[in-house]
Amino acid sequence: MTSQETILRPVRDWHRAVEMTDSVFNRTLRALCAGRESLHAEAARMCTEALAAFSGIHGLEREVLLVRSAGRVNVLGTHIDHRGGSVNPVAIRHMWLVAAPRDDDLVTARNVQADRFPEESFRIRECLPWGQKIGDWGAWCLAEFQKRRGDPSITWSNYVRAAVLYLQHLFTRMDGTPEVPIRGMDLTFFGNIPPAVGLSSSSAVVVATADAVVRLNGLPVTRDDLVTHCGYAERYVGTHGGCSDHAAIIFGRRDAITHITAFPLTVDGGTLPEGYRLVLANSLVAAEKREAARNIFNSRIAAYEIGLLLIRQNFPEYAGKLEHLRDVNPDRLGVVESRIYQILRTLPVSARRSEILRLLPERAKEIHRIFQTHDESVDGYPIRQICLYGIAECLRADMVPGCLKAGDMKRFGELMNISHDGDRVTRCIADHRIPIDNSCSDRRIDALIRDLESGDPEQVEKARLWRQPGGYGVSVPEVDKLVDIALATPGVLGAGLVGAGMGGCIVAVVDATQVGSLLENLAEQYYKARGGPVAAEEVTPVGGLYTFSL
Repeated sequence: MTSQETILRPVRDWHRAVEMTDSVFNRTLRALCAGRESLHAEAARMCTEALAAFSGIHGLEREVLLVRSAGRVNVLGTHIDHRGGSVNPVAIRHMWLVAAPRDDDLVTARNVQADRFPEESFRIRECLPWGQKIGDWGAWCLAEFQKRRGDPSITWSNYVRAAVLYLQHLFTRMDGTPEVPIRGMDLTFFGNIPPAVGLSSSSAVVVATADAVVRLNGLPVTRDDLVTHCGYAERYVGTHGGCSDHAAIIFGRRDAITHITAFPLTVDGGTLPEGYRLVLANSLVAAEKREAARNIFNSRIAAYEIGLLLIRQNFPEYAGKLEHLRDVNPDRLGVVESRIYQILRTLPVSARRSEILRLLPERAKEIHRIFQTHDESVDGYPIRQICLYGIAECLRADMVPGCLKAGDMKRFGELMNISHDGDRVTRCIADHRIPIDNSCSDRRIDALIRDLESGDPEQVEKARLWRQPGGYGVSVPEVDKLVDIALATPGVLGAGLVGAGMGGCIVAVVDATQVGSLLENLAEQYYKARGGPVAAEEVTPVGGLYTFSL
């Protein structure tokens, strides 16, 4: 790890480094921006603004750390990272952090865009149960989140608090005394990752903050460790996702789609074949993590957890191999694909909480813990279709590296389209957008088993497990419409939802010669009809987390 003497420098020195065209700073930043001069110029301008905002309050001689984080677009492998599944993201855009250590435990958080993100501050000792070790971080976060509901003084800084408080918790002894008392910091952020669109702007804040805490306090944390710590830290904000967003940000590679698998963490990847591009389009429907959306996100994860508990109970012969939902896999279990359908058929199509407790009487304590993360839906938990989605998506995500290596972009696009079908809530029929039903009835499962066992090559292929969308269902009609416009454009191979859902963006893979046509179609058929700005663009994969030195 780079020494503090190298990474902590006066703001004045950083300004000079940004201004010098051939400085180490600019050579590094160009490399992170994949050599695209327009991307480099934008990143350098933002860095200058962040430094100026910091020095306007603290002066040019204050020694600071300079961290660049990023957003992410997950191209394939959606809603499965917390189930052990793989993701295939690219890092995009920038989140700058100027951080200066303090001699007390006060953390101040400012943003260049102060009108959107007002200044907030907190003292570390006042936010943690000082004098005792938190026994269960997840349970403590849930209780704290309930206390903070409706507090208008705590907004975006929740993500700063998440990183700081988790790392202090991690480096606290069992008797409650700090092994390393985390230093306070003066922080200034500036990013061009739009919030609430599924590009992980919040995780970019968590990662940048955590990296600053690690370096300013000399914590023995590797980059692999940082991924896991950031994932657990973010439970502070009330969501129970995985670590893939943080891994994508930390390990993002320029011009590459990164293949990331958890439990244990592995990072691989491949380049998008020459002649293809990624286009990002914002639905302009905010995917904010407010109460209603948070309930939906956490209830989907609950359905995964309940489904796996039921499978372990129903099939004790496999229980020892089923650590994660990804393990409900023909290769892992040593079975044919039709056996996976037989396993799924034992899950309820939908179940209320009372029925779940009846089905799993010996796991009541665990089930009640799962229920605490969200309110009960009147429709119950659609367990079977969600588990089918997750099991099949794990298979799809693991096919991506092979597609990239072979240059098989037709199959790559097909995987994206099936994945989005599992998230769909509408289809367009005769110019009308109508709701769809992704439930998995006994009849449907039985038909898949018959087709797999038919011996007819065409029927067998259609019934393959990876080809089944299941029904996760967190899209919205506007996102579905964007996907449909994209797929109707010649040269577009695949398109799908980005992020956790309930709004946000889509990503499309398109022949490079047809990027202009796709952007025109999106502008004419979606943005013009809404009377809003055109929010679609070609995106370039950039490098991930980086802490600069001089």
